[in-house]
Amino acid sequence: MRPKMLTRRAFHQSMLAAVATLALPRAGRAAVGPQADLWLNRLSFGADEASRTAFAALGAEGWLEAQLALPVADAGLDERLAAARLRINYEAGEDENGHKWRATDEMRPLSALTANPADLMRLVDWSQGMNYDERARPAREVIAASLIRAVHAPAQLREVMTQFWHDHFNVNSAKNEFTAAFFASHDATLRQHVFGNFRVMLGEVARSPAMLYYLNNDESRASPANENYARELLELHTLGAGNYLNDRFHHWHEVPGADAGLALGYLDLDVYEVARAFTGWSVGDGRWISEGVEAPRTGQFHYVEAWHDPYQKRILAVEFEGNAAPMADGERVLDILARHPGTASFVCEKIARRLLADAPDPGLVARLAEVFLAAVDAPDQIAQVLRALVLSPEFAATPPGKLRRPFEMLAALYRATGAEVDSPEIAFHWELARAGWYQHEYGPPTGHSDRIEAWTGASTLNRTVDLALYAHEDWFASARIEFSAADGTQGAFAEGWAARLIGDQAAGVLVGAALADLGIDPAVPVGDLSAENRRGVAVAAIALAALTPEFLLR
Repeated sequence: MRPKMLTRRAFHQSMLAAVATLALPRAGRAAVGPQADLWLNRLSFGADEASRTAFAALGAEGWLEAQLALPVADAGLDERLAAARLRINYEAGEDENGHKWRATDEMRPLSALTANPADLMRLVDWSQGMNYDERARPAREVIAASLIRAVHAPAQLREVMTQFWHDHFNVNSAKNEFTAAFFASHDATLRQHVFGNFRVMLGEVARSPAMLYYLNNDESRASPANENYARELLELHTLGAGNYLNDRFHHWHEVPGADAGLALGYLDLDVYEVARAFTGWSVGDGRWISEGVEAPRTGQFHYVEAWHDPYQKRILAVEFEGNAAPMADGERVLDILARHPGTASFVCEKIARRLLADAPDPGLVARLAEVFLAAVDAPDQIAQVLRALVLSPEFAATPPGKLRRPFEMLAALYRATGAEVDSPEIAFHWELARAGWYQHEYGPPTGHSDRIEAWTGASTLNRTVDLALYAHEDWFASARIEFSAADGTQGAFAEGWAARLIGDQAAGVLVGAALADLGIDPAVPVGDLSAENRRGVAVAAIALAALTPEFLLR
């Protein structure tokens, strides 16, 4: 009788049946492991052999300081991004103005990542006929690059925090051609300031064309001002919804702190006034300003003084005199918010939730907020907060309980297996969307949820199984990996691939149990397997390990 082999076909049904017990995360189920893996899985997109080696050589604090010191630019990563190609494919067509275009099917470089915004103005000019995929191309290049960066960037902590700030200052790049065309500069802004000063980053985001378009502040002018950006600035970017006190107080002077000159929370009245402060904050996109006046065509921030509401304002009990200097009202609002204790608590709790636990200890959050406020003028303010978090007793004592969300799971999978990511089709983007993750295209301004309950529904777990099983398939077209022939048995071969994700001991137990459950002989020589079946063995073992708490929880 021919020996039974561990193939994906034999394995898939078993995986689906077992996913609830293998993959359903439970608080505290994964024990605290070696310090290297604990740190690397929380502060990078996943431990791999190279990062473990660097961690061992530098020590824990040395590794952290090295990560905080790495610059934005990296020659090796830049070479990868320059070599990457992303397909663009559409049929010939014609728009309503009679502009025609030819069918296109090309592998193009990610040129928008470094393009001058002025050169992208043509993408939002509807007098130039083109398929919409051309207009959306810059955002899709950022999406493609995001996986390359997450897997291969040496500055892993910068990548983790860039993803964090993308959720914090969320922009749906797919809203329209304007958010898409200028999304690369928004990404670059966040990437530049991830460890820097929060007030500086807050100001850069407020002037980001992608953000201005996303929340419609590009059109905001006096009487009436558009409130979208103002509300999200208060609720999501700084003070947080917990400091929205409109259900408790009706007048500004009733809010705690108002009598002392700074309200501790905000009302709808503050939203209206903040909106007035940001009137005139727009984009240089050639738009009509007034009779005979157009905005410059820079693709960058442009202040339209004629649109600004110059009159007196009261925000968080702070009085603003009328007729201030250009942009002074908005800048003062950002100054107040960046130094507000509510902002310190809200932002620090979110950072602790991202890197440590869904419900971080309130005492830890309070200590981080103290660091935030003490360093409010420091150029490395956020780095100081991160250092305080990572070196805290809570960071070392808290067992893995954060679930890897779909994008993180895929990046960690590729890092562990050593796959080469070049994202020629960005099929991963569509597969992640099936699991509820919309990389840089999440619609609401809240950004993706960072709590475990949002990612443990039956549909999401089923799509997570698909990611684990199909991430290394050729049709997935995101990464390349060789499952080369090796001596030994298929059992040892499978254990070797699983061990890359969860370590030798756990892999031996897991693969041995899986082979026994499936009635597969682990002693079959791996040399007897065809290349297809050898790949099947490796992929099945990787998927099995990827769906354990040891891998899914960090």
